[in-house]
Amino acid sequence: MSAATRLTHTDPKAETAALAVAEAAALSIGQSSSTEAWLSNLPSLGGDDQWKEICRKLTAALAARRSVSEFADELGLQRGVTGYAYHSVPVALYAWLRHPDDFRSALISVLECGGDTDTVGAILGALMGARLGPRTIPPEWLDGICDRPRSTGLLVRVAERLSQQRIAKGALGTVRYFWPLLVIRNGVFLITVLCHGFRRLLPPY
Repeated sequence: MSAATRLTHTDPKAETAALAVAEAAALSIGQSSSTEAWLSNLPSLGGDDQWKEICRKLTAALAARRSVSEFADELGLQRGVTGYAYHSVPVALYAWLRHPDDFRSALISVLECGGDTDTVGAILGALMGARLGPRTIPPEWLDGICDRPRSTGLLVRVAERLSQQRIAKGALGTVRYFWPLLVIRNGVFLITVLCHGFRRLLPPY
């Protein structure tokens, strides 16, 4: 876990946060004893006082059944959750613990906190998916996705290949798709972003 984290992050706190997410994923798929044991072990994943204080606040907020936004406020994130590992990960973990069986409520609760919603949502979505499976994702959220060639169908095939690879003796290879379509997709996306950016140079912005 540390080696993987160091590919993109140099702060040791990022390693602590990544380890906490990995332990949460293990709990989600039943490879950890219980939520209570996981919570008890959480402070030991990091050696700094800030992490231990975050763990204390998380446990206390759970016991008091505070909302996700209230927990975020306790971390000083009234203006939105930042991408800092000690902000995004604790809020995602709290939403996962606060709404363990409700994908929709869990994700909405972190999005309502504002800020770096894509980071927090991605962490939480992975944990909820590991626990509940893809069928718990609201269908209307998936139906509105239009992104070719990296579609939701491709993501399903990649997930299936990874699952098969886990037990396969040899390499199964990559999942193939029509990658030249990416050039068109990225070109359209670039034009859209540029048009939006130039539009913001005009009134009333």
